[in-house]
Amino acid sequence: MNRSPQLRDVMVAVLLSCATPGFGQSEEQALHFSARPILGFCTSQVHGDQVSGFDKFGWTAGAVLDIRRGAFKGIQGGLIWTQKGSRRPPNPKNLDYTTWRYQFTYFDIPLLRVWNPNPTVWWFAAGIQTSILIKAEEDFYGTYDVLSFDLNPFDVSGILAAGYEVTDHLGLEVRVGQSLLPISPQPEQPVQGRIDYMMNMTIQWMATWRL
Repeated sequence: MNRSPQLRDVMVAVLLSCATPGFGQSEEQALHFSARPILGFCTSQVHGDQVSGFDKFGWTAGAVLDIRRGAFKGIQGGLIWTQKGSRRPPNPKNLDYTTWRYQFTYFDIPLLRVWNPNPTVWWFAAGIQTSILIKAEEDFYGTYDVLSFDLNPFDVSGILAAGYEVTDHLGLEVRVGQSLLPISPQPEQPVQGRIDYMMNMTIQWMATWRL
């Protein structure tokens, strides 16, 4: 009796059984891309401007791209337009009616490492962000005007982020940013709105939509 067909069938079955885990692992390690437009607002302050508190409000909008290898970790990049700055609110209870604002508009380019303890609900991220200055304005007299001093054209920040997936498409996200390098030189002597070198501090509150 010719047993070669039976032997061949057994060998094919063994090879397939050995290859199946390999294919599964390869599929699990495949890269997955997910784009998300984002829209929200930013609360911010500036170190070195004589005031504290996240009293400056601005808009933030853009898009991010998630690159995942598996369900629990990945990398996120993006391009986000953000209005940062600071504001000194009046304090009428102390008969203080003085107020002024700085508004610094940037294109943020974040690069974050993302972790998903639960891949369908929460995610957390940390990384670094380079921001390109678009416009710098100040308001001491009731309207914005060109900034009276120079800012660095770039800002490098550390970023911490957390998000919650409300549905398969809708998500909520918060990002906290802190400049790692000064965005302006220290003034030779304290002036109104400047006593030290300046650094951005931001909190971005955003809604995202997974495409």
